[in-house]
Amino acid sequence: MDTPSLKHPNMLVCNRVCPQKSSFAQTPLDTMTLKGNLIMKLRQLFTTLFFVLILFSQGCGSKNPQDARFQNLTKGICHDTVSSQMWQTDKSGTFKTYEEAQLYVKNLTLGGYSDWRLPTVNELYDLNYLFDLHLNGTCDFERKGKYWSGEKDGEGMAGSWEMSDQCDPARRYFNKSEGSVRAVRP
Repeated sequence: MDTPSLKHPNMLVCNRVCPQKSSFAQTPLDTMTLKGNLIMKLRQLFTTLFFVLILFSQGCGSKNPQDARFQNLTKGICHDTVSSQMWQTDKSGTFKTYEEAQLYVKNLTLGGYSDWRLPTVNELYDLNYLFDLHLNGTCDFERKGKYWSGEKDGEGMAGSWEMSDQCDPARRYFNKSEGSVRAVRP
C-alpha cells in the first residue's frame, strides 16, 4: 500500500511510481470548470453587446420621428424645435460672391417670412451634426455642397463641412470660392 509522505509542509507526494503528468494536466472536474467559465464569459459578452445595440438604436442611431428635433413646416421650411431657428429646405443656385449671397437672403421671402440671413459656419456645422444623429425627423434636404456663411463680424465665406478622410466621423471645414445659400432665421 502506498502511503503519502510529507516532503514539504504544503505538499503531499505519492511514494508509488506514477506516470509522468504535466503539472498542468486537468481532471474532468477542471475541464468542466473551464467550460462553465467560458460559457459564463460568453453570456456576459453577448449580454453586453445586446445592451449596447439597444442603447445605440435608442440614442444616436435613432430614426424615431418622436425623437426628431426638426419639424417640416412645408412651404420650404424646417423648424428646429430646440433653437427655434427655421431653415430653408431648398438650397439656392450658386453665387460667386458674398455680396450676391447677401442680396439673395435680403430679397428672400419664404413661408411669409422676410427676415432670412446667412448662417454662421458653426450653425452650418450644427445642422450637419444634427442630421448625422438622425434628429432631422421628416426634414430631408441635400446637405452636400458648398454654402455661403455670414459671420457676426460682417465677414462672409463659402465652404463646406465634409466628412474627414480618416476613420473617424469628424467633419472638417473647407473654404471654397463660390457656394449656394441655405438661409436661416432668426
